[in-house]
Amino acid sequence: MLKTVGLVLAVLAIIFLLQNRTTVAAWIAGDMSKASGWGRVRRNLGEIWHLLAIFYIVGIYLIYALRIEGGFVYVLRATMLSLVVIVAARVVVRFVQSLSRRGFAIKSELKAQFPTLEQRANRYIPILTGLTSGIVYVLAAMAILQAWNVGAFAWFTSDLGRRALGNAVSIGMELVIALALWEIFASAIERYLSRIDASGASRRTRIRTLLPFLRTAMLSVIVVLTSLIILSHVGVDITPLLAGAGVVGLAIGFGSQALVKDIITGLFILIEDQLAVGDIVDVGKDHSGAVEAITVRTIRLRDQAGAVHSIPFGEVTTVKNLTRDFAYAVARVTISYGEDVDRVVEILRQASAELMEDEALRPLILDPFDYQGVDTLDASSVVLLLRIRTVASKQWVVGRAFNRLVKIAFDKHGIVSRDPAPIVIVGAPAAIDDDRVRERAEAPSSRALSTVARR
Repeated sequence: MLKTVGLVLAVLAIIFLLQNRTTVAAWIAGDMSKASGWGRVRRNLGEIWHLLAIFYIVGIYLIYALRIEGGFVYVLRATMLSLVVIVAARVVVRFVQSLSRRGFAIKSELKAQFPTLEQRANRYIPILTGLTSGIVYVLAAMAILQAWNVGAFAWFTSDLGRRALGNAVSIGMELVIALALWEIFASAIERYLSRIDASGASRRTRIRTLLPFLRTAMLSVIVVLTSLIILSHVGVDITPLLAGAGVVGLAIGFGSQALVKDIITGLFILIEDQLAVGDIVDVGKDHSGAVEAITVRTIRLRDQAGAVHSIPFGEVTTVKNLTRDFAYAVARVTISYGEDVDRVVEILRQASAELMEDEALRPLILDPFDYQGVDTLDASSVVLLLRIRTVASKQWVVGRAFNRLVKIAFDKHGIVSRDPAPIVIVGAPAAIDDDRVRERAEAPSSRALSTVARR
């Protein structure tokens, strides 16, 4: 009769569980929108919890019905230990998650030296949180199995278990060291680039191109070495892999000679700092313009017409940089043989002084007047050469403004730019008197008047 009553109670308990299966499953599953690992575990547990509960009730009834000695003590002890382990695991996971929400807090002094270090460190918080939670849950599951006298931890005492555990710890330490090396190297590069931006230094392309390239190369080296070390720990013989990588690298080198040439030439050009983004350069073969972008293999220029030129470094034989450090606005002023050179020079000096009075142009000018002298004696004019030293890439703006002022000054003072008829200079006699010089100086004006009269 007692066993029959116990069976009826067990059946009623199972029916009660089945009636409330959906409600309890929804409570166990929690928020269905979460896609985390713990959320998936809870959803799976919510789907099978009633089976575990039914198995538990059936086990208790069988212990009672079969009068198994010490059965209730075993079940009670295992149940209590399981509940304690579950609660402790959940508390630890909650504590880890609360710490992860705070993130890595770095001191202000260290943050000033490495501006992106805190941001970079916080990227690993979800990974660290998930890994820690997974380890806690795995250990909790093994502890629950151990509480029910299932030798879950006995596997670690075997040779295979000790070897697997040692390899796992070694691989974890190697990954941590590799990530630490990568973050230190990347943070040092970003710190250097940030210091350049903060100091207002000129934008040198070799720094902004070589350092990211070096960072990528360092990342590749770290990934390859770490992968080989991990494979060696797993038991894979890496000697054939190294030999195969050498053969593949040799084949790629022979098959992409042009690419290798472009990269090597580009590295030397960038190391020597021959050009920078924003410079106006002429690299030959009708390729000239402003440098818009530079990679390790190509230069992208935009010419005055707006066309974009993409030139591989292998085709660059010479680099003519028109905007490095400073520039000159060169003016070749032509005047008639009949004009007084010293008077024209003084007019040009006044035009340069007037140019310096422009508030917009004054910061662009380093040396307002550098007269070089008489450059050429043409058939119908005298060419005077002068330069204005300007800030890099501003020579064209200053030169156009100066040409405008020269044109206005020449119109004001009646300066003639050239003679209407050519003059042939075959040589200078030993001595020429002043009257003959005056006649030759006045001759072009007479010819000009006669020409105008004929027209």
